[in-house]
Amino acid sequence: LPLLLSQLEPPEVLWPGYSQGRYLWTRSNIMGDEWCTIESDPGVFTQLCEEIGVKGVQFEEVYSLDQTAFMQMDAEKIYGLVFLFKWAKEADPRPTVNAQDTGVFFAQQVIQNACATQAIMSTLMNVPSEKLDLGPHLKEFKEFTIGLDPQMKGLAISNSEPIRKAHNSFRQQTSFEIVHDKDEKGDAFHFIGYICHDKKVYELDGLKEGPVLIGDVPEGVHWSEKAREEIQRRIEAYSQKQAASGGSAEGAAELRFQLMAVVANRLHETEQSIDRERHLRQRANISLVSRGEDVELMDEVDDDEAPDDIPSFEDLSAKEVSDVKAVVEQCSNKIKELETVLEAEKKKRQKWVNENALRRADLVPLALCAMRHLARKGQLMPALEKGKAAHLKRVEEKKAAAATATAH
Repeated sequence: LPLLLSQLEPPEVLWPGYSQGRYLWTRSNIMGDEWCTIESDPGVFTQLCEEIGVKGVQFEEVYSLDQTAFMQMDAEKIYGLVFLFKWAKEADPRPTVNAQDTGVFFAQQVIQNACATQAIMSTLMNVPSEKLDLGPHLKEFKEFTIGLDPQMKGLAISNSEPIRKAHNSFRQQTSFEIVHDKDEKGDAFHFIGYICHDKKVYELDGLKEGPVLIGDVPEGVHWSEKAREEIQRRIEAYSQKQAASGGSAEGAAELRFQLMAVVANRLHETEQSIDRERHLRQRANISLVSRGEDVELMDEVDDDEAPDDIPSFEDLSAKEVSDVKAVVEQCSNKIKELETVLEAEKKKRQKWVNENALRRADLVPLALCAMRHLARKGQLMPALEKGKAAHLKRVEEKKAAAATATAH
């Protein structure tokens, strides 16, 4: 079953009872216009950002926390990290810093079921404008809240109609509502963000009074490595606490963490890289034609739109013919590699679209109809046993993955 955020919110949430400005709510407004529970998934979070208006961003799940965790990513295009962990009410001795003094955008969490979206928003708001296009709404939102304190920023997020509408568009559709016992308590999970600002790594936890300074980024080390070490420390501390309390081996191996990287849109980045190689190949081929070489001009691109970082016609003319031909060959090979990446990204995006469509559909009537037909044919119980076996297999796979991540 999908990990829903219905249990992700600790109950200790403050509800300020005042209102100021168009983004802020009174207590009655907050209670009357609730935020729904959504699933923790890269496809959900990517589409959520796009529906708010953010351009050029996506989420990638990080499956390992060893030193190779981010090797497959462009370090300069990692905008932030979003970390999901099992929450427990306990003292945290780490001090917080003043967000206004450090220049970090920080909003306190003042509404239930919104910790994932709030962690995402806080991460995006701290990305430099030259690296990421926040879109018209978040740009206006950032300007409006620039002088507000963290609590007021949190209220502003809760009162943002575009953010709330995008969040609630992922509401789980169902024909039935399961009513839980008031005394029934499940595990609570929480989302926090990690960002780099002025060569310092900060932890953004909406349940705290301000950002937590993790430390300075060492010279020659990317900031994500500093954040990775802190996340690894938290996981190890949790495992040690679990073992000290006499937790079972099954409990220790249970998947209780999830890490996502907020990165540049890989589809867009790959398309730009292909476009760059095509412009370079066209210039190289034109250079060869001008020297009497019999070559085919296979790229119909406007040279006026060529990137500034590729060699000019004059640069290519100064090279030997064999060197220019080598440039053409290198471009062709690079384009083939990038087209493979592009196809994989398109398939992943389409998979996200399909999964999100299913999340927004009520499949209960279909399931009941299928069960009725299976029962009429005497196939319901065999299908049930087959489904239970498949579920247990997935559970064991998740436990094995969690044990591997903890070992690293």
